[in-house]
Amino acid sequence: MKNSILTIAFLLCSMIALGQEEKALGVLESDTTWLKEVIKFPIGFAPEIKYKEGYEDLRFAKKWRDKTHEDFWCYLFAWHIKRIEKLTVKDLEQQVKFYYDGLMKAVNKKKDFEVPETTVLFIKAENDNMNVDYIGKIRVYDSFTSEAMMTLNVQVKVHYCEDTNRSNVIFRLSPQDFNHEIWQRFKEITLKADVCQN
Repeated sequence: MKNSILTIAFLLCSMIALGQEEKALGVLESDTTWLKEVIKFPIGFAPEIKYKEGYEDLRFAKKWRDKTHEDFWCYLFAWHIKRIEKLTVKDLEQQVKFYYDGLMKAVNKKKDFEVPETTVLFIKAENDNMNVDYIGKIRVYDSFTSEAMMTLNVQVKVHYCEDTNRSNVIFRLSPQDFNHEIWQRFKEITLKADVCQN
């Protein structure tokens, strides 16, 4: 009996500690109008992605799953990578393709259905005023909601923390054109002030 109580107490302490660790993870600051999720590397649905340490910090518009809402598929995520990662266009295209191909296959619920491959295109941003390093498009199958192909517009910004050997790669994604107000709302989600100290 004593051993059972000790085992239960240990499991409860472990669960609380893990929950606190997950809450502490994150490089993004956002208000409560955004839903939050954190996924540690390596990512289970995309084992081909080369990052083995760090995590992904996501923020979703609350209506991101609602096909009738203008916030459909509007979200942002940051890859917090535990090394300096000097990304090229080819690197980004490959890693993002791995990510979405794996994600949509994992979420797909249609038996014997082969999820179409993702197509990714990035270019280096020319306009420094946009505070964006890369602009792109992702043609991807939506296994979550519409079960159809869709095109996401993407902006990517890379922040390096040379002193702590960290990279933070921020992806902003939406099917809306770049002149839609969602892109201004994305700017309200920022990196934490102490991001380079962790």
